[in-house]
Amino acid sequence: MIKLLVSETPHDIWVVAELGNGAPTPLTLEMTYGARMAADRMGFYVKVAVLGSSLPDSSASLIQAGADRVYLIDDPAFAATGVASHEPWLKALSDLFVAQSPEFVLLGATPVNEELAPRLAQRFGGGLISRCMTLRVDDFDRAFVGRRAVYGGDYDEVVATSGPAPQFATVLRDCFGPPYLDASRFGDTEKIEIEMGDHSPRSEAERGWRLPQLEAVDFQMPKPKLKKARRIVSVGRQVGDVETAKQLASVLGAEFAGAREAIDEGYIDESQVVGITGACVSPDLYIALGIRGDTMHAFGMQDARFVVAVHPDPEAPIFKQADVAIVGDPTKVAGELMKLISNA
Repeated sequence: MIKLLVSETPHDIWVVAELGNGAPTPLTLEMTYGARMAADRMGFYVKVAVLGSSLPDSSASLIQAGADRVYLIDDPAFAATGVASHEPWLKALSDLFVAQSPEFVLLGATPVNEELAPRLAQRFGGGLISRCMTLRVDDFDRAFVGRRAVYGGDYDEVVATSGPAPQFATVLRDCFGPPYLDASRFGDTEKIEIEMGDHSPRSEAERGWRLPQLEAVDFQMPKPKLKKARRIVSVGRQVGDVETAKQLASVLGAEFAGAREAIDEGYIDESQVVGITGACVSPDLYIALGIRGDTMHAFGMQDARFVVAVHPDPEAPIFKQADVAIVGDPTKVAGELMKLISNA
């Protein structure tokens, strides 16, 4: 065992390893390989922390994947599982990072690490990006830049870390691609000792924690923004029975909206307006009931993939945008649509 040498200047890219069946997991090897590619551009070393109880010799594959140095921290405190077992991991990694001052830290987006990463980031005041599908290191701004899924996977967003080092990120499989294991690489392996003190796992009762008294509260999930809706039933002045249109929207699982003229009739509010002065939408299905279709409204719905328009006037301009144009009573057509859906 050796004691850690202290470094005050942030440097290097670190990977927190996870083991499975006595060997680094595929995600750990992939992160090490990804760290290697980034480190080569920045002149950094790649260091890997392996924590566990009765650790096997797993450093060879980590070095082949790109590690320059592997730190083994073997302690019985890491044998426990459960929420309380996070404490020794936090203690060990915190002491390790205080001594070594990493600039970037990678963890796999696993249940354990999704608990650890935000706690580590909070302790060090560093930035965190979670569950990255792609990730790179910006060597100019010294930040992680990652892409992750939002809105249940329907969209992606690109985010970057900020704040002091270290910067943290958790990544999903295939973030960096399959690792190349270079058998000719060599590196160092060090077994280090960290004083765990009183940070062995304990139950909440032993810590003196008590859950607060909980009370039921009324809560409604916020509605998704209209511009993100996959289906929309939209109404105009000639809709007829607006309640039937709302029922159709409910049956379809669609958002209820309208042209600006529908506000004057009291059918919708400002947040439900489709048009150049409201929301510009791009649903898979757009059903327009009783909307004549002026230029203002046409602009807001022009990106809809499939448009069904129902209007009593065969000369209504909205028919020019429709994939299915129905001349008739919007209330009757909406009712027939609901019958067809119910019998499907």
